[in-house]
Amino acid sequence: MRRIALTLTCALSLLATTSHAAALRAWGPEQVVGAPNTPGQGDFVTAWASLSEDGQMEWLLLDYARSVVPSQLRVFETFNPGAVIKVTALDAQGKETPLWEGQDPLLGNTGHVAELPLNGKRPTRQIKLYLDSVKVAGWNEIDAVELIGRDGSRQWVQQARASSSYAEADNTGDTSTSYTPAADGLNAYLGKTLRIELDNRQVVRGILQASSPTFLTVEDKPNKRRLLIPTARVLLIEVPYSSR
Repeated sequence: MRRIALTLTCALSLLATTSHAAALRAWGPEQVVGAPNTPGQGDFVTAWASLSEDGQMEWLLLDYARSVVPSQLRVFETFNPGAVIKVTALDAQGKETPLWEGQDPLLGNTGHVAELPLNGKRPTRQIKLYLDSVKVAGWNEIDAVELIGRDGSRQWVQQARASSSYAEADNTGDTSTSYTPAADGLNAYLGKTLRIELDNRQVVRGILQASSPTFLTVEDKPNKRRLLIPTARVLLIEVPYSSR
């Protein structure tokens, strides 16, 4: 194996742009925390995704900073929207109370923000979303969830847990050369299989389809995913090595 070291300039730039996100796993439930930060609709690592594509019912358990009587929930569904089927509130003992149940308004429609009216009667700071992942084909990714109280207050998720997440997937592979990405240094590897290590040490493996200073487009064939990875999140890339 031949390893090409980080240059000091590149290392400092990477630290400056990614230190605030170092604890976030790609597609982990922690991606739902805070305001929306996914750059558009598509398969982005900055949103939560379940472990399997269409394998089972899924849920997200969301904690907010303040207890409020729920009035509305705004769910930012950034990839294959339309899978949300139920919303409940949890009390201090973990008992669930239904707040909304029905068809996701985004199912079969354009847009990416589902606005769900909630029939809350008591204050809560925990909300649980249920998704029928089997019903809506593909990974049903969620970037953020805003809770609106009957007092007009608005707040974003402070902590999130999930039934599963794609952050649990093991996408490692064998390669022989490692180096850090440069804006003009990846075009030679278009169509090649790369091993990409993100700033949280999670690894993604796939075929490089496009490269720009801000995003890499990678095809993950085994899982039938096309990934758009912000270059600011990339710590290391391993590429095939040829002795010629």
